[in-house]
Amino acid sequence: MMQYGRGILELIFIILIVGLIVGIFSSYLVRNLSEAREVALENQLTNLKYSLELYMILEGSYPKDIRELNKKCRTVKESTLYGRRYLEKQVQDKEGYPIDPYGRRFIYNSKTGKVERRR
Repeated sequence: MMQYGRGILELIFIILIVGLIVGIFSSYLVRNLSEAREVALENQLTNLKYSLELYMILEGSYPKDIRELNKKCRTVKESTLYGRRYLEKQVQDKEGYPIDPYGRRFIYNSKTGKVERRR
């Protein structure tokens, strides 16, 4: 005896199960991506603060514009660690401003040397 329609019902059942599994895992993925962005943001803020402190030590004042951190550090010897740029691997926009994982520029106060994230 042949059972017509059985293949279609099985296919619909499998699609529903796969959709449920994808839905569950996608919520975890979105949450983990958000947490990863926040951790990256904190790391970038820390790197910017260290770069500004190094600039202050080597140059004697904070930069007037945060884009000045794109230039090379003043060195004593070329073989030292400070032969690199202050912001070697920081993501920047087209104008050279460092940006956070959300694509926003950081807020920089040239008088105090403080860097904050945009809200």
